[in-house]
Amino acid sequence: MTLLDALVHTFRPVRYSEPVVALDLETSGLDPRSDRILAIAAIPVEGTRVVLHQRFEQLICDTGPVNPEAIRHHRLRPQDVAEGATLADAMYGLQAWLKDRPIVGYATAFDLAFLRRAAAPLGINLPKRHADVRELMHQRQRRGSPESAQHLRFEQIAAELDTPIVGRHSALGDALSTALMWIALGVRAEGWAKSRAEG
Repeated sequence: MTLLDALVHTFRPVRYSEPVVALDLETSGLDPRSDRILAIAAIPVEGTRVVLHQRFEQLICDTGPVNPEAIRHHRLRPQDVAEGATLADAMYGLQAWLKDRPIVGYATAFDLAFLRRAAAPLGINLPKRHADVRELMHQRQRRGSPESAQHLRFEQIAAELDTPIVGRHSALGDALSTALMWIALGVRAEGWAKSRAEG
């Protein structure tokens, strides 16, 4: 593969038809520079199929302070993660499991900032391609009504796409809900493209 081919591969948009991984984290707070990962969940998505039995799910052993507001959301107390894996072991396991599959998430940049900070000292390379269901919904809105387009909350996107929310504010539940949103967006994009071609 030439350098040009590698660059094209790295920056091409993630297609709904290709295998991806829906990923979510739970963290000790909202600052990727100082807060820590407490849980990771990732689920393969192949077309319109969620491959739940092949998921990656890991609690991270952590003894540091956790923002009480974060605990209120994800309900992970220090005693709940005490038996988890070390962050290094979790990251090596995630790298081996991910391979080079693109990552799909909600506000994906947030999770990637935490993962990159954890990966850097370990020499771990994360997949370079990723997609964000929030941004994709925003793009859909701009096409239909540019003046009223806005970034929607997680619950609003699920309602707009008529997809269920499973276990909100748990890493596995949010990853699964995101996977369903991704599939719904792909189905709608396919329908939109077909109607344009026919029109």
